[in-house]
Amino acid sequence: MLFSATLLTAGVAVQTNATASSTDTPTTGTATATNTIDATHGIVDGAHTVWADLPAGSVAILASAANGIPTYDDHGVQNGTTPGPNAQIVTKIAVNLEPDNTDSLLLQLQGNPTQWIKLNSKVSIYIGGSSDELYSTGGKSPINFTVNFVDQNDKAIQNPLIVPIDSYLGEDDPNSHVNDSIKTAMTSIRDDLPQMTYSIDGYTPRATDPVTTDGDYTTTFHYVSKETPVNPDTPGGNTGNNTSNTTNTDSNSSSSSSESSSADQSANQPAPVKNKAVYATKAIGLYKTPTFTKANRQHFYSKQSRINRPKFIVTGYARSKNGVLRYRVRDVHNAKLTGYITANSAYVTNTYYQSNPKTIKVLSRHGINAYSQASLKGKALKHYARGTSLKIKAVKSYHLTNRFVLPNGHYISANKTLVIKK
Repeated sequence: MLFSATLLTAGVAVQTNATASSTDTPTTGTATATNTIDATHGIVDGAHTVWADLPAGSVAILASAANGIPTYDDHGVQNGTTPGPNAQIVTKIAVNLEPDNTDSLLLQLQGNPTQWIKLNSKVSIYIGGSSDELYSTGGKSPINFTVNFVDQNDKAIQNPLIVPIDSYLGEDDPNSHVNDSIKTAMTSIRDDLPQMTYSIDGYTPRATDPVTTDGDYTTTFHYVSKETPVNPDTPGGNTGNNTSNTTNTDSNSSSSSSESSSADQSANQPAPVKNKAVYATKAIGLYKTPTFTKANRQHFYSKQSRINRPKFIVTGYARSKNGVLRYRVRDVHNAKLTGYITANSAYVTNTYYQSNPKTIKVLSRHGINAYSQASLKGKALKHYARGTSLKIKAVKSYHLTNRFVLPNGHYISANKTLVIKK
């Protein structure tokens, strides 16, 4: 016999201990033990699911659905439905790395440890009884949690997981923010992801730092093709050449983007070192070929504030038909977006500080953490809130990134979107 109770949370009636399915079909998932990192977050044993606790009183709002809202097991496989419209208490939030599940966050139903629902157009969540509501589309200026999967040439080999995690206060407030409880949960998930082994057919994890993080909410899994031998001491593992198709005609003055100006680096200038991180300080385009035209522009990046500037990994370089230098890049926040951008320093520059600014101020709205290792992994030793001023002892290179060394020997990020020179 099924039991139910009703309580009032966030102004909505909440159904607890709901049926496992809208039909009598038994669930196909089996209870799975959790490999607990600690009591509040962990990795589901035997599955590619990483979870964290939600605050008490978190309520999922389920919209009307003719066939019910699908539920999923720990592996992200559908195992039933739950009725809608409805409101149910949810206790955990999670990501699952399987290709079919990289479009949504997962929410665990209270009292049903092997039943999860997806945060999508039919489901939203009130966070911990607060007025903050999390939608699948995020707020008006989405802040995304991203997981990329790339090969030794920094090309995507699986669709990235890109899910908004921000809320906004209402139609009259344009400012998106990440609820503190969601920030804690998603930071825990980010920190647990490197402990997971995730296999992709035809590839093996990179020998050196197979999982890296960038900024607050971006993680990248790095792989090497089984058919391509690489030097494990080379972080990017890129052994290919840098030749590129330049058969397109040059763009004329009416179709060329503004960054294709005479100020661009010309043919007699040396090419930059690849496998570096850059970000755009002005509006730029991402093009299919080194010769820029409106027809081959595949994405446009508008000018953004410093903390939201689009970031790229330079995987190579090429020149247009007229010899103008271009960067071949991968978008840090969407590994599927690859192509060519301008190399003009008036439009793009290093993402990380290259020299010691002596003193910096924390810019990130979430603050930054200090660690004992340059990898910025392990337990955070100290948290510095936004606006904190810090003295810098040195700059240390770490693969594609740089770190600041504090006077006490701790490491923090030297990412310009997170900190600024005073």
